[in-house]
Amino acid sequence: MAEKNVTIYGAGMSGLVAAINLAREGYAVRVHEREPAYGGSRIFNPSLHMTPLDVDETSNYLGIDISSAFLPLTELIAYFHDRPVGFPVKGIYAVERGDRPGSLDTLLYHQCLALGVEFVWNSRLDKQQLDHLPPHTIIACGMDPATYRLMGIPHMIWEAWISFGPTDLDTLTWAWMDEGINEYGYMTTANGMYFDMLFAMGQPVSKACLHKYQDFMLRIKGQEHKDWKYATGANPLGTWKQPRLSYGDAVLCGTISGTLDPMMGFGISGALVSGKVAALAITDPARAEADFKRFTRMYRYGYIFKKYIWWKLFRPYVGMMEMGIRILGADNIERVARRAVEERKHCPPIIPGFNFLGCN
Repeated sequence: MAEKNVTIYGAGMSGLVAAINLAREGYAVRVHEREPAYGGSRIFNPSLHMTPLDVDETSNYLGIDISSAFLPLTELIAYFHDRPVGFPVKGIYAVERGDRPGSLDTLLYHQCLALGVEFVWNSRLDKQQLDHLPPHTIIACGMDPATYRLMGIPHMIWEAWISFGPTDLDTLTWAWMDEGINEYGYMTTANGMYFDMLFAMGQPVSKACLHKYQDFMLRIKGQEHKDWKYATGANPLGTWKQPRLSYGDAVLCGTISGTLDPMMGFGISGALVSGKVAALAITDPARAEADFKRFTRMYRYGYIFKKYIWWKLFRPYVGMMEMGIRILGADNIERVARRAVEERKHCPPIIPGFNFLGCN
């Protein structure tokens, strides 16, 4: 019987990574999850995401082989209205979230079971529990707005139309820019499933914008998805000071800790490495602090650029970007993008964790 105990709130990927690492160190790990099963919120999972990642380096850092859950993309296209720009797919993957057999969460959950990790379902973090957290508590509550409010963590609310279902398309991703939203629409396909999301940050997404996106999909991509639902969630883009490893004596883990790319919203790599960092915060606090600072050191620059430059000077003017692409030529832009990926050496990591954009 292990003599050391750890309590984790959240059975998404970051909480599961933390649980695996701590169970291996001889801790008795109990994971509380507000949902009836692992894999994150049922509001927006199952889902598929496109993410840049160095799979081998990330696996080595985590001490967990995650390669089977990451499927190389065959195509990545960004559309500015209807104008396409292709991007190189080297080092970019599709990954599934949720509790389906092919998901990243399923891979991690099975390893937790093999290590004797205990799970308590339908058990969410509330004020009474927050006020009496036991030693060695990790909070990995993802994008649950109630938890951000409960803990007083600065955040923004995202709003989205979401659709998912079966497909026979290859593993691919597209993204769509339009003035009707301040983020983008995107569809990713993998594991015989598509996931389609049209979202904005800090503002609603109108049905008129959804209809425009649906029209784009049908005309340009030949896809028609009829089953859409409206969803909201939280992310930690409330302040440039957001990345934080601790909350009182508790350890923060995953998205709620601020380990995500504030510019494009990539959060897979950050959530994964933050799971390992959270485990280190229990076993080796000094190393955890150093690794957390290393993985998040570019956060403030991405946040400031997005809030004060991208959202104000560029994002509202998709027509201007479309004109620039027409003048420069999509082929020339694609050629520069390929060269940048092929010749990258020491650019700083914009995204937390190990990724194709930068060094470690």
